Amino acid sequence: MPRKSADSRAQAALDALTALEPIAPRTEQLAALLKALNDKHFLVVARAATLAGDRLLHELAGDLVYAYARFLKDPVKRDPGCKAKQAIARALVTLECEDLEFYRAGILYRQLEPAWGRPTDTATDVRCSCAMGLAATGHARAVAELTGLLVDPETVVRTGAARAISCGNPQEAEAVLRFKVHIGDAEPEVLGECFSALLIIEPEHSLPFVAAYLRHEDEALREFAALALGESRLPEALRLLREAWADAIASGSRGALIRGAALHRSEAAFEWLLDIIATGSSQQAQAAMDALAVYERNSRLIEQIQAAKARRSD
Repeated sequence: MPRKSADSRAQAALDALTALEPIAPRTEQLAALLKALNDKHFLVVARAATLAGDRLLHELAGDLVYAYARFLKDPVKRDPGCKAKQAIARALVTLECEDLEFYRAGILYRQLEPAWGRPTDTATDVRCSCAMGLAATGHARAVAELTGLLVDPETVVRTGAARAISCGNPQEAEAVLRFKVHIGDAEPEVLGECFSALLIIEPEHSLPFVAAYLRHEDEALREFAALALGESRLPEALRLLREAWADAIASGSRGALIRGAALHRSEAAFEWLLDIIATGSSQQAQAAMDALAVYERNSRLIEQIQAAKARRSD
């Protein structure tokens, strides 16, 4: 009965938060969310934190930090799944909180919970959010303090760390991300994030660096390099993709090159893919059409695809 009563009370609090209109007076919203942040139930606090961030209620930053600290005691029981702490960390980043000590502690926080096999770390999102928050403060040593996350046991954290590091000092970030690529990672997607970050922070020197991986022996790395080049939308990136198309070493990854070109979204990229549809092998043409399927609302492009298909003899 006590458990049922507690759950009913929590549901009532959640319903009250749902009913809190964003057009309500700011003082009314602040009072309601402050009350919810002091609630014992982790889901109520999580919902309040999300609303505080979404509605840019900067006045609640200190209360969010205080609420987070409450759930560090007996965390698995009081905040299963790290739901409250996760929502609080995200909200503080959104609110541009500059609490260095909070973020420094957050990037180290782990919460192991029972699961089938080995315990599960449910604090991965907390570490990722705090990494981004630390970088966003402009702290002079942010990149140095975030490098440890590049060897975190969890893939999602290593990926998030690369993304956060790219927001730090550009020269430091470039050096760290290049080093991470050189030493490798068990999960290619982590290096894919490094590729994308490098093309943003230092495009001129990173283009040839990333393009070299179009010829790597690892198929997954070739794929992520092609996608990163395409997503960069840099004119030189498209030229590098087209060069790799004609390269015997990279020819085995033509599907990846096609997908990269589709992400480029330039007229030149579309013209190349339309030519592949019209004159390439059946397999290449199908791959190009599949890659362009995401632009189904682009009526002009769809017409051009149909025209390219009509040019085929098969």
